[in-house]
Amino acid sequence: MKTSVRLLALAVVVLMMLTLTLSCKKQESEAVISYGSTVMNEKMYIYELSRYKSELLDSYGSTGVDIPEIWTTSIGEGATFDDFCYAQCQMNICSMLFFAEYAKTHGIELSEEEKEFIDEKVDTLIATLGSKGAVNRYLENYGVDINLYREYLELYEHYTNGVEAAYAEGGDMQITTEEAYEYFKENFITVKHVAIGTDIAGADQEGNYIYFTDEEKKAQQDKIDSVRERIRNGESFDELYLESEDKQAELYPDGYTITEGVLSEEMTGYADIALSLEIGEVGEWEKENFGHYFIKRVELLDSDFEHCQNHILPILVEQDMAKSIVDNFDNFTMNQDIIDSYNIASAAVMK
Repeated sequence: MKTSVRLLALAVVVLMMLTLTLSCKKQESEAVISYGSTVMNEKMYIYELSRYKSELLDSYGSTGVDIPEIWTTSIGEGATFDDFCYAQCQMNICSMLFFAEYAKTHGIELSEEEKEFIDEKVDTLIATLGSKGAVNRYLENYGVDINLYREYLELYEHYTNGVEAAYAEGGDMQITTEEAYEYFKENFITVKHVAIGTDIAGADQEGNYIYFTDEEKKAQQDKIDSVRERIRNGESFDELYLESEDKQAELYPDGYTITEGVLSEEMTGYADIALSLEIGEVGEWEKENFGHYFIKRVELLDSDFEHCQNHILPILVEQDMAKSIVDNFDNFTMNQDIIDSYNIASAAVMK
């Protein structure tokens, strides 16, 4: 199962929980969500909604400007994009509280360096806006004042420490090599390809592209047709691999290993084709105005596992963090009245 699908499923589970079960857990104080002794009150909650919304809009290329129409977009079964994002934001808050509490219960205090970092962040904001009063007026737009802003930064540092401690070597929640290897086997593939240029012949000394002439383009197309026919006739792909114009066989004689999301955006089509193949199957993909690829999936290279662990571990940590919130959901205390008073669409966008 793809990583994005797993995380989406977990967020949907949280959305269902928030819809079906939170009404049973109310409290009259201004605390909105708490776990153990760690609490996010209403003002900090408002700040987190604005921070999350602003970060989300930034990822859409809309920094500092709202996009009202996206929040009402349907995602099916009567839910909107706002519903999904709101549930995801609350999931993030729960994660922050859970791991901050983990740090506290394991005796992990903020270091002097972390305290200095927080002081510097607050001082930078004061210097940028000119005074503490100006900072308070600015932060007021997002629910907090300078003291609550500092408290939020401290909470985030506790959260970071909790995550690091939980998943460090020997930590209670450490991802094992076996778990990482299982993910590797299920999600990574090894491929070889034959690349043939269709438009660009190379580059000059100044880095400017040199393009094929019309006659050369015809010769390249003939080469593509020839490779396709040779594959159909059962010629060894390993021999064809040696003819790839990008010399991949010299760099990766046994093929190279990929998974979803590791190639550049312009190579997404290549990855989509490669990941759809069965072992031994050959597919074709053409990068517009560049080249044609014959892609063969081969047996997964176990030797690439060590190199791929740096990509795998953050994914498994993220998945496990989300699962931990779902598994411990009954231990959170929620103020449903306050939760029902907000959504992502109404949160202020940070300027």
